[in-house]
Amino acid sequence: MKKNTNKTNKKNLGKNKKIFFFFMSVLMIFTLNYLAFSPATVVKQISMTKNLSSSYLNNQINSILAETTDTEVVRMLPYDFSAPKNPPSSSNFFKEDGKTCYKDSTIEVTCWKEYAKANGAEICFADVKIKHPSQFRRQWANGDYNSSRSQYPTNIFALSNGVVGMSSDFYKFRKYGVVVQYGTVICDKRSTDPRQKYLDVLVIDYNGDFKIWNDQELSEHISKNGADDIMLSFTFGPALIKDGVAYDPAIEKGYPLGESYMYSGRAVIGQIEKLHYLLCTYGKPGVKRQDMVSVMQEKGCVTAYNLDGGQSGTLIIKNKVYNQIAYKGNQRSMSDILYFCSAE
Repeated sequence: MKKNTNKTNKKNLGKNKKIFFFFMSVLMIFTLNYLAFSPATVVKQISMTKNLSSSYLNNQINSILAETTDTEVVRMLPYDFSAPKNPPSSSNFFKEDGKTCYKDSTIEVTCWKEYAKANGAEICFADVKIKHPSQFRRQWANGDYNSSRSQYPTNIFALSNGVVGMSSDFYKFRKYGVVVQYGTVICDKRSTDPRQKYLDVLVIDYNGDFKIWNDQELSEHISKNGADDIMLSFTFGPALIKDGVAYDPAIEKGYPLGESYMYSGRAVIGQIEKLHYLLCTYGKPGVKRQDMVSVMQEKGCVTAYNLDGGQSGTLIIKNKVYNQIAYKGNQRSMSDILYFCSAE
């Protein structure tokens, strides 16, 4: 009788432990959701202390929930300037129907090439799906946004442990613009010349969603509210698609960056849906900005944004340049790239 009682007690103890861990997990999730409404809390904690507790806690909670329920595990990376510790597994790269692919439990990438009917230009695409917004990252030359030196995109990418990446806005090439990363304002300069046109800014929030602001709007927002609600921002432009609609082509007239009214090699990023993105480079002899609107709309982008193109436009996968770089065919030394990585 005593043995049966002990067995019953052990079973009850096991059940109680599971129940306890389940309710603790729920409590932790509510806490994280509360913090998620104020990314400033998370960003301030990590950027100032380099504390990985928030990402660690999230990952532990999801692991517990996966064991006790059918909940899918969604891992996150810390919101700081570091690169992920683990490089992508070489065994997860593969070829399929002539396309270069990568797949693990946290990211799927498919790269392929097309050729424009009008002029035979090479168009390279990278379709990217991630599980968590923290997998969308930015890297700087020499791993430091304050670095006075530039590097080739592949050298910058080598620091990132990324799966796929692309040249971004070359922020040190310009005198003006607004650049933010995890609530840290890296550059916030507006021209005092009244003839200076507004610059479009690609703002990415902590859900990984794209928004198009102009640099004055963003600068005013930062002055009033700070930048803690901004995960990343890029200043180049002009915008191509906003809320599914082609952006006003009148912006081309006098836009100070990107030579949007001229034929040029292009580098563009778009968002198709939640945590689903498209990178694109268009090779020589190039196209006008308006042509890139059509390219990105055909691929399903609801938001699309022009980055630094020409010889700067570089698409990278497996630490190699995937596209034929415009003009000289050689990489241009730059200050920054954007990239996507695994969270495994």
